[in-house]
Amino acid sequence: MITTYAMSLPTKKWTEDTRKSSVDVIQAWLQRHFAADRMPANVRVRVRHSPEDEVFRVEISETFKQTGALRSTTITVAPHRGQLVFGIRVRQLPGKDAIVPRRHVEAPPKPLLQLGVEMSRLLEVYDAERRVAPTVRIVNTADEGQALGADSLDALSRRLPIIVEYTFGKTVESSLTGALAHDLIGIAHIAHVNSPDALKAFNAYCASTMLSEQYITIVWPVPVQASILTTSQPKREQIAAMIFDASSMQPELPLQAPPRASLSRQSPPTAIAEPQVGADIATLKKTIDILQQQIEEHRFHIDQLDELLAESDEQNDALIDDIEEFESEIDTMRADNVRLRENLDAITLQKLDLEAELDRKAPGAIPRTVLDAVHKAFKECTNLIFLDSAFKTADVLQGPNPERVLNDLRKLDKVVQAWRANAFSSAGLGSYMRDEYNLDYAANISEDTAQKYAGYYTVVYDGKPVLLGAHLRRGKNQSLIRIYMHIDSANKKIVIGKVDRHGPDRTS
Repeated sequence: MITTYAMSLPTKKWTEDTRKSSVDVIQAWLQRHFAADRMPANVRVRVRHSPEDEVFRVEISETFKQTGALRSTTITVAPHRGQLVFGIRVRQLPGKDAIVPRRHVEAPPKPLLQLGVEMSRLLEVYDAERRVAPTVRIVNTADEGQALGADSLDALSRRLPIIVEYTFGKTVESSLTGALAHDLIGIAHIAHVNSPDALKAFNAYCASTMLSEQYITIVWPVPVQASILTTSQPKREQIAAMIFDASSMQPELPLQAPPRASLSRQSPPTAIAEPQVGADIATLKKTIDILQQQIEEHRFHIDQLDELLAESDEQNDALIDDIEEFESEIDTMRADNVRLRENLDAITLQKLDLEAELDRKAPGAIPRTVLDAVHKAFKECTNLIFLDSAFKTADVLQGPNPERVLNDLRKLDKVVQAWRANAFSSAGLGSYMRDEYNLDYAANISEDTAQKYAGYYTVVYDGKPVLLGAHLRRGKNQSLIRIYMHIDSANKKIVIGKVDRHGPDRTS
């Protein structure tokens, strides 16, 4: 598939209510344009949505009968690196097995662009400290011209291009690029230099004739050089096509796999209305025409499935041929595995020797027990708060890998430091831990467990009883360890309450 359009709106300022509002907006949009009772036969809609799943995704597939081409549209709302990200991606799959020139860049459907505009108004998204919105930036004064020049050359964090047009004597409506503010939302800014003084100041700051009265300039993010459209009257579609083509190069948002309990919902097929007894001939003819049309569409889909089945048969034959090669490779890999195990044993012995030597030269550098790891973290991790119960439970726990416990606490200390520096919002705490430090974090325990075993999960902090619901998970089976904590979102603090094998739950 070829990506033809991609846009994303990442925001640091979000809460769970913001995520739910985003989902509501997309579902309302989906109902307006792809309602189940009005779904064309060539359209399929799948939705990933579950109360236990932080990812919301819509996949819309459209098959074009004349060419056999497929257009796939993916709409996503998901946390990533502590931010909430809304994204749209459109892909095209050619329908014919023929060598033909790649088609011109096409604008996404208008309803899809309108959804992007709605989401830009809901989400507070900034690009180099400038709000991403479906509006035109008007530059009237020399100071504003210099500010535009600074945004063009010096804003290293800017990720969207700026389309600059000289519009002295024009209105936004009569300008060439004014209407693009909606079409290019989330993938470009539009700026209108509206006076000779502003034009002169902008060019002076850029130390070149970046913009003229006749031409349009596209200022790409640093360090890419600006593009000057030397056509005196470029078409609006020509400008938009350059941005759409550039947007298609954006990387796709990586997502967590859906929870095992959540299943994709597929829109039900459109029901065929049965003719009523005694209906007149005209109504029956109309019904027959509708049924005939649907039969043709189903035949077309059957032909496509036959082609896919033939391709699958060819692939199966190729796979059978590959199996023999894989078997010989497996034998080679088994031999390599034996050799690697021998190397691992040698490295393990060397590690033990080095640890023993380090312990002689610097006693206490390597924690020998989980309690040692917690004591060492208490001294090093100044952004964490440790309760007495953390030391008591760690003393009882005779678990392996105390170094990993110490490393997890060190990473958690860095997370709190970034949290207090406003690198992400409270709602993004979990995704920041996962994406930045690869910590296996769970935000809470089940309500039944919290009620049934309140005596275990409740501790006193700051003179008040609090629940140790959030926890880090490390290892499995005999090496299982849990670090239970309390998240004080109001003061941006994390309180370490217990370090244990596994707290009691419904399996206890």
